[in-house]
Amino acid sequence: MKRITILAVVAMFFAISSVASAQEEQKMKYDEWQQQIAMYTAKRDSLKNVLDKLNTDIANLKSELASLDQQYQSEMQKYYGMLQTNQQEMNAFGQKVDQLAGTIDNYMKMSDQDLCAHRADVDSLASQINGLKASRLSLSIEFYSKVQSIENNYADLKARIAKCSEVTMKTYTVGTWARNRDCLWNISKKKTIYDDPWKWPKIYVANRDQIKNPDLIYPKEVLKIPENAPLNKEEKAAARAYYAKKAHMMKANAGETSKPSK
Repeated sequence: MKRITILAVVAMFFAISSVASAQEEQKMKYDEWQQQIAMYTAKRDSLKNVLDKLNTDIANLKSELASLDQQYQSEMQKYYGMLQTNQQEMNAFGQKVDQLAGTIDNYMKMSDQDLCAHRADVDSLASQINGLKASRLSLSIEFYSKVQSIENNYADLKARIAKCSEVTMKTYTVGTWARNRDCLWNISKKKTIYDDPWKWPKIYVANRDQIKNPDLIYPKEVLKIPENAPLNKEEKAAARAYYAKKAHMMKANAGETSKPSK
Protein backbone atom coordinates (compact mmCIF):
# COMPACT_ATOMS: atom_id res chain seq x y z
CA MET A 1 0.00 0.00 0.00
CA LYS A 2 2.83 2.31 0.92
CA ARG A 3 4.54 1.53 -2.36
CA ILE A 4 1.42 2.44 -4.30
CA THR A 5 1.17 5.72 -2.47
CA ILE A 6 4.78 6.58 -3.34
CA LEU A 7 4.19 5.81 -7.01
CA ALA A 8 1.10 7.96 -7.00
CA VAL A 9 3.03 10.86 -5.50
CA VAL A 10 5.81 10.46 -8.07
CA ALA A 11 3.30 10.35 -10.91
CA MET A 12 1.55 13.41 -9.58
CA PHE A 13 4.92 15.25 -9.39
CA PHE A 14 5.77 14.46 -12.99
CA ALA A 15 2.28 15.53 -14.08
CA ILE A 16 2.59 18.84 -12.28
CA SER A 17 6.09 19.33 -13.72
CA SER A 18 4.82 18.63 -17.27
CA VAL A 19 1.96 21.08 -16.88
CA ALA A 20 4.33 23.73 -15.52
CA SER A 21 6.77 23.12 -18.38
CA ALA A 22 4.01 23.35 -20.96
CA GLN A 23 2.73 26.56 -19.42
CA GLU A 24 6.24 28.02 -19.43
CA GLU A 25 6.77 27.05 -23.08
CA GLN A 26 3.38 28.53 -24.00
CA LYS A 27 4.29 31.76 -22.20
CA MET A 28 7.59 31.94 -24.18
CA LYS A 29 5.73 31.52 -27.49
CA TYR A 30 3.21 34.18 -26.47
CA ASP A 31 6.02 36.60 -25.63
CA GLU A 32 7.72 35.94 -28.99
CA TRP A 33 4.40 36.49 -30.79
CA GLN A 34 3.91 39.77 -28.97
CA GLN A 35 7.43 40.86 -29.93
CA GLN A 36 6.80 40.02 -33.62
CA ILE A 37 3.46 41.85 -33.59
CA ALA A 38 5.15 44.88 -32.06
CA MET A 39 7.94 44.75 -34.67
CA TYR A 40 5.51 44.45 -37.61
CA THR A 41 3.32 47.22 -36.21
CA ALA A 42 6.35 49.51 -35.94
CA LYS A 43 7.40 48.71 -39.53
CA ARG A 44 3.87 49.27 -40.80
CA ASP A 45 3.62 52.61 -39.02
CA SER A 46 7.03 53.64 -40.35
CA LEU A 47 6.11 52.73 -43.93
CA LYS A 48 2.76 54.49 -43.58
CA ASN A 49 4.57 57.65 -42.49
CA VAL A 50 6.91 57.38 -45.50
CA LEU A 51 3.95 56.80 -47.83
CA ASP A 52 2.08 59.78 -46.40
CA LYS A 53 5.13 61.96 -46.95
CA LEU A 54 5.54 60.71 -50.51
CA ASN A 55 1.87 61.39 -51.26
CA THR A 56 2.28 64.89 -49.90
CA ASP A 57 5.40 65.42 -52.01
CA ILE A 58 3.60 64.12 -55.12
CA ALA A 59 0.65 66.43 -54.51
CA ASN A 60 3.04 69.38 -54.09
CA LEU A 61 4.94 68.46 -57.26
CA LYS A 62 1.70 68.14 -59.24
CA SER A 63 0.64 71.56 -58.04
CA GLU A 64 4.04 73.00 -58.96
CA LEU A 65 3.92 71.31 -62.37
CA ALA A 66 0.45 72.71 -63.06
CA SER A 67 1.66 76.18 -62.14
CA LEU A 68 4.72 75.86 -64.37
CA ASP A 69 2.59 74.56 -67.21
CA GLN A 70 0.34 77.61 -66.95
CA GLN A 71 3.37 79.88 -67.01
CA TYR A 72 4.78 77.97 -69.99
CA GLN A 73 1.52 78.25 -71.93
CA SER A 74 1.35 81.94 -71.16
CA GLU A 75 4.90 82.52 -72.41
CA MET A 76 4.25 80.41 -75.53
CA GLN A 77 1.21 82.53 -76.36
CA LYS A 78 3.38 85.64 -76.10
CA TYR A 79 5.99 83.93 -78.29
CA TYR A 80 3.40 82.97 -80.92
CA GLY A 81 2.08 86.52 -80.81
CA MET A 82 5.55 87.87 -81.60
CA LEU A 83 5.79 85.50 -84.57
CA GLN A 84 2.17 86.16 -85.57
CA THR A 85 1.46 82.44 -85.67
CA ASN A 86 -0.09 79.60 -83.66
CA GLN A 87 0.68 76.03 -82.62
CA GLN A 88 -1.01 74.47 -85.67
CA GLU A 89 0.95 76.61 -88.10
CA MET A 90 4.19 75.85 -86.26
CA ASN A 91 3.48 72.12 -86.44
CA ALA A 92 2.73 72.30 -90.18
CA PHE A 93 5.93 74.25 -90.83
CA GLY A 94 7.91 71.76 -88.75
CA GLN A 95 6.61 68.89 -90.87
CA LYS A 96 7.74 70.67 -94.05
CA VAL A 97 11.18 71.28 -92.57
CA ASP A 98 11.61 67.66 -91.45
CA GLN A 99 10.37 66.27 -94.78
CA LEU A 100 12.70 68.46 -96.84
CA ALA A 101 15.63 67.71 -94.52
CA GLY A 102 14.99 63.96 -94.97
CA THR A 103 14.80 64.28 -98.76
CA ILE A 104 18.09 66.18 -98.92
CA ASP A 105 19.71 63.68 -96.55
CA ASN A 106 18.73 60.83 -98.90
CA TYR A 107 20.36 62.62 -101.84
CA MET A 108 23.50 63.25 -99.80
CA LYS A 109 23.85 59.49 -99.20
CA MET A 110 23.86 58.77 -102.97
CA SER A 111 26.99 58.08 -104.93
CA ASP A 112 28.14 60.86 -107.25
CA GLN A 113 26.90 58.91 -110.26
CA ASP A 114 23.44 58.36 -108.75
CA LEU A 115 23.26 61.99 -107.70
CA CYS A 116 24.06 63.12 -111.23
CA ALA A 117 21.17 61.02 -112.49
CA HIS A 118 18.87 62.92 -110.10
CA ARG A 119 20.15 66.41 -110.79
CA ALA A 120 16.77 67.58 -112.07
CA ASP A 121 15.08 66.39 -108.87
CA VAL A 122 17.69 68.16 -106.76
CA ASP A 123 17.27 71.37 -108.75
CA SER A 124 13.53 71.27 -108.10
CA LEU A 125 14.14 71.47 -104.35
CA ALA A 126 15.37 75.07 -104.64
CA SER A 127 11.84 76.46 -104.69
CA GLN A 128 10.94 74.56 -101.50
CA ILE A 129 14.04 75.84 -99.72
CA ASN A 130 13.30 79.40 -100.80
CA GLY A 131 9.75 78.97 -99.54
CA LEU A 132 11.02 77.93 -96.10
CA LYS A 133 13.46 80.82 -95.93
CA ALA A 134 10.77 83.30 -96.92
CA SER A 135 8.60 82.28 -93.99
CA ARG A 136 8.93 84.30 -90.78
CA LEU A 137 8.88 80.98 -88.92
CA SER A 138 12.33 80.14 -90.29
CA LEU A 139 13.71 82.72 -87.83
CA SER A 140 12.13 81.01 -84.81
CA ILE A 141 14.22 79.24 -82.21
CA GLU A 142 12.79 75.85 -83.23
CA PHE A 143 13.59 76.06 -86.91
CA TYR A 144 16.41 78.54 -87.53
CA SER A 145 19.29 76.06 -87.20
CA LYS A 146 17.35 73.37 -89.11
CA VAL A 147 16.68 75.66 -92.06
CA GLN A 148 20.32 76.76 -92.06
CA SER A 149 21.41 73.11 -92.08
CA ILE A 150 19.07 72.38 -95.01
CA GLU A 151 20.50 75.31 -96.94
CA ASN A 152 24.10 74.24 -96.26
CA ASN A 153 23.47 70.62 -97.23
CA TYR A 154 21.73 71.74 -100.42
CA ALA A 155 24.75 73.87 -101.29
CA ASP A 156 26.94 70.77 -100.86
CA LEU A 157 24.67 68.81 -103.20
CA LYS A 158 24.84 71.56 -105.83
CA ALA A 159 28.63 71.59 -105.56
CA ARG A 160 28.74 67.85 -106.20
CA ILE A 161 26.31 68.15 -109.11
CA ALA A 162 28.50 70.86 -110.63
CA LYS A 163 31.15 68.18 -111.06
CA CYS A 164 28.84 65.71 -112.79
CA SER A 165 30.72 66.11 -116.07
CA GLU A 166 33.75 64.65 -114.29
CA VAL A 167 31.88 61.54 -113.16
CA THR A 168 32.70 58.50 -115.27
CA MET A 169 29.50 56.95 -116.54
CA LYS A 170 29.08 53.40 -117.74
CA THR A 171 28.52 53.07 -121.51
CA TYR A 172 27.03 50.54 -123.91
CA THR A 173 27.81 50.20 -127.62
CA VAL A 174 24.71 49.39 -129.65
CA GLY A 175 24.83 46.21 -131.73
CA THR A 176 22.69 45.22 -134.70
CA TRP A 177 19.04 44.24 -134.43
CA ALA A 178 19.60 41.06 -136.45
CA ARG A 179 22.34 39.82 -134.18
CA ASN A 180 21.86 41.53 -130.81
CA ARG A 181 18.19 42.53 -130.86
CA ASP A 182 19.30 45.87 -129.41
CA CYS A 183 16.64 48.45 -128.60
CA LEU A 184 16.27 50.55 -125.46
CA TRP A 185 13.84 48.03 -123.96
CA ASN A 186 16.13 45.04 -124.55
CA ILE A 187 19.28 46.90 -123.50
CA SER A 188 17.64 47.95 -120.24
CA LYS A 189 16.53 44.34 -119.70
CA LYS A 190 20.12 43.02 -119.81
CA LYS A 191 21.35 41.73 -116.45
CA THR A 192 24.55 43.75 -116.89
CA ILE A 193 22.51 46.95 -117.31
CA TYR A 194 19.32 47.20 -115.18
CA ASP A 195 17.78 43.73 -115.46
CA ASP A 196 14.53 45.66 -115.88
CA PRO A 197 13.15 46.64 -119.32
CA TRP A 198 10.87 49.31 -117.80
CA LYS A 199 13.90 51.44 -116.95
CA TRP A 200 14.62 52.18 -120.64
CA PRO A 201 13.68 55.89 -120.11
CA LYS A 202 16.84 56.30 -118.01
CA ILE A 203 18.98 55.49 -121.06
CA TYR A 204 16.79 57.61 -123.33
CA VAL A 205 16.94 60.73 -121.15
CA ALA A 206 20.68 60.40 -120.57
CA ASN A 207 21.28 60.20 -124.34
CA ARG A 208 18.81 62.72 -125.74
CA ASP A 209 21.71 64.44 -127.47
CA GLN A 210 21.84 61.53 -129.91
CA ILE A 211 18.51 59.71 -129.48
CA LYS A 212 15.65 61.72 -130.98
CA ASN A 213 13.17 58.85 -131.14
CA PRO A 214 13.24 56.14 -128.44
CA ASP A 215 12.31 53.58 -131.10
CA LEU A 216 15.35 54.39 -133.23
CA ILE A 217 18.90 53.64 -132.13
CA TYR A 218 21.70 52.66 -134.47
CA PRO A 219 24.60 50.20 -134.41
CA LYS A 220 27.90 51.48 -132.97
CA GLU A 221 26.20 54.29 -131.07
CA VAL A 222 27.81 54.60 -127.62
CA LEU A 223 25.08 55.14 -125.06
CA LYS A 224 25.64 56.50 -121.57
CA ILE A 225 24.15 54.20 -118.91
CA PRO A 226 23.14 56.03 -115.71
CA GLU A 227 23.43 54.34 -112.33
CA ASN A 228 20.71 51.80 -111.57
CA ALA A 229 18.07 53.68 -109.62
CA PRO A 230 14.31 54.29 -109.70
CA LEU A 231 13.07 56.55 -112.49
CA ASN A 232 13.32 60.21 -111.59
CA LYS A 233 10.70 62.85 -112.49
CA GLU A 234 12.29 63.70 -115.84
CA GLU A 235 12.51 60.04 -116.84
CA LYS A 236 8.92 59.35 -115.79
CA ALA A 237 7.76 62.37 -117.78
CA ALA A 238 9.64 61.12 -120.86
CA ALA A 239 8.01 57.69 -120.51
CA ARG A 240 4.52 59.20 -120.18
CA ALA A 241 5.07 61.35 -123.26
CA TYR A 242 6.27 58.36 -125.26
CA TYR A 243 3.35 56.12 -124.29
CA ALA A 244 0.85 58.93 -124.90
CA LYS A 245 2.28 59.48 -128.37
CA LYS A 246 2.13 55.75 -129.08
CA ALA A 247 -1.49 55.57 -127.94
CA HIS A 248 -2.39 58.54 -130.12
CA MET A 249 -0.72 56.94 -133.16
CA MET A 250 -2.47 53.63 -132.56
CA LYS A 251 -5.82 55.39 -132.26
CA ALA A 252 -5.15 57.34 -135.45
CA ASN A 253 -4.13 54.20 -137.31
CA ALA A 254 -7.23 52.41 -136.08
CA GLY A 255 -9.32 55.29 -137.35
CA GLU A 256 -7.70 55.14 -140.75
CA THR A 257 -8.25 51.39 -140.92
CA SER A 258 -11.94 51.70 -140.05
CA LYS A 259 -12.65 54.25 -142.81
CA PRO A 260 -14.73 52.77 -145.68
CA SER A 261 -12.84 52.37 -148.95
CA LYS A 262 -13.92 54.61 -151.80
